[in-house]
Amino acid sequence: MAQSLHLLAPSTPARSLSKFFTSSPLVRPPSLAFFLPRRRPIPILSASTTPSSTDFISDNGGVSTVSSAAIDVDAVTEAELKENGFRSTRRTKLVCTIGPATCQPEQLEALAVGGMNVARVNMCHGDRDWHRSVIRAVRRLNEEKGFAVAVMMDTEGSEIHMGELGGAPSAKAEDGEIWTFSVRAFNSPLPDHTIHVNYDGFAEDVKVGDELLVDGGMVQFEVIEKIGPDVKCRCTDPGLLLPRANLTFWRDGSLVRERNAMLPTISSKDWLDIDFGIAEGVDFIAVSFVKSAEVIHHLKSYIAARSHDSDISVIAKIESIDSLKNLEEIIRAADGAMVARGDLGAQIPLEQVPSAQQRIVKTCRQLNKPVIVASQLLESMIEYPTPTRAEVADVSEAVRQRADALMLSGESAMGQYPEKALAVLRSVSLRIEKWWREEKRHEAMELPDIASSFSDKISEEICNSAAKMANNLGVDALFVYTKTGDMASILSRCRPDCPIFAFTTSTSVRRRLNLQWGLIPFRLSFSDDMESNLNRTFSLLKARGMIQSGDLVIALSDMLQSIQVMNVP
Repeated sequence: MAQSLHLLAPSTPARSLSKFFTSSPLVRPPSLAFFLPRRRPIPILSASTTPSSTDFISDNGGVSTVSSAAIDVDAVTEAELKENGFRSTRRTKLVCTIGPATCQPEQLEALAVGGMNVARVNMCHGDRDWHRSVIRAVRRLNEEKGFAVAVMMDTEGSEIHMGELGGAPSAKAEDGEIWTFSVRAFNSPLPDHTIHVNYDGFAEDVKVGDELLVDGGMVQFEVIEKIGPDVKCRCTDPGLLLPRANLTFWRDGSLVRERNAMLPTISSKDWLDIDFGIAEGVDFIAVSFVKSAEVIHHLKSYIAARSHDSDISVIAKIESIDSLKNLEEIIRAADGAMVARGDLGAQIPLEQVPSAQQRIVKTCRQLNKPVIVASQLLESMIEYPTPTRAEVADVSEAVRQRADALMLSGESAMGQYPEKALAVLRSVSLRIEKWWREEKRHEAMELPDIASSFSDKISEEICNSAAKMANNLGVDALFVYTKTGDMASILSRCRPDCPIFAFTTSTSVRRRLNLQWGLIPFRLSFSDDMESNLNRTFSLLKARGMIQSGDLVIALSDMLQSIQVMNVP
């Protein structure tokens, strides 16, 4: 029996809230034990699996037969719910950069089985034909195997960076070696120990004695001589050089950024890549080196003009001093943010990166924008099968900060152990989330208001109340019916202890919600009749073995302003 709390319109006389509840007592089912995922493979349900059928009570009181395939949910999540119950679900989402090590269909499927929620394609590497093949392979995987993996396209940006390495995937710079950084265009193969730089003014801007940082400091050089368009540098910190890695230079302990500040945020190549992303229907476009909110507004207008029915979200990468200076206005303008710690660590002192990360994560949470913590989470696993303990502690801290997602870069794109790296993120996330719940570390939900209209304020209050009730009652799951995804997003912001089942009619909204903390997105056709929706949902989920009679849930929707507490019949 449902128990509903309806919010009253301002013109309705105030009444006792008890009149809005039925007299049936709440029955709390036994708590479900939490288990870490088993190591044996999770069975995957293909789209061609013969669906089972079940009966549910229709609006007119008759009995209708419906197919259990009428509801779409990620196959791995479904298997986990069946096997281990509600508390087994991972709340922190996982993003994997796709590269040579993971671009084949069987490799993509292995990542999806391992928990990948978003596949990232980095436009710094590869050509558009290669990226197109990856995007379409992910779409086929979703259609054929029941996944809901979203696609994120990451622009290159117009900051100073290296060129290709003559076709080589990488090069090793050893301590004391002399390398030449040149703005010359080489028609023949690059000479040994020579790197092309994309910025024509590079040789003029650097000075002898400057420190040159590659890829946020993964390799470091000292400028020792300038010869026309060539800059001779001595390697002072050895490491691996990767094609198109970002370059920054420091002088007297400070970042030299005058020229960088003059470069446009979105280059001419980026605009062509953005056209490509729109045509391929990517779910997210991540913009590199965002300096101001104006860039985000401009890009959103461009996307809207190029594709009127587009549902592409714009993610601002926070990786420069300018980004930090204009952080709040950038996040307000964007649909989400990425803490790109590698390049950020090349522009601010290393010891300031942890506090900057915490500030970015907190600001995104307050403004209800998903945030991804990225760069060097498990850097050692590019070459080794196990992470360092310091890396595990770093991942744990990002989970404790309640970031929406964690991202693998080189670990999954070109590393030797991409599946193992993903498994580490998954197991650490689950363990820290479980520890948080066991310690009863409920956060006081004193988040700033974000609503801009009276209708939005009502939705926000409903979500805040539902999340508090879920924690106080210890419910098994929150059900939210949402056409746009907004109400599910606000619930995610509250970070309730239980998982959030987000039902939407849109395939693109479902994929987009797969980036946000705690949301299990379903695609389901539903009406404005909540009782009918709930009856149908319960029947479908019970038929698939994802819920059981007696489970306690709270249901809400962006169509009907109410909160309903009920046991599954």
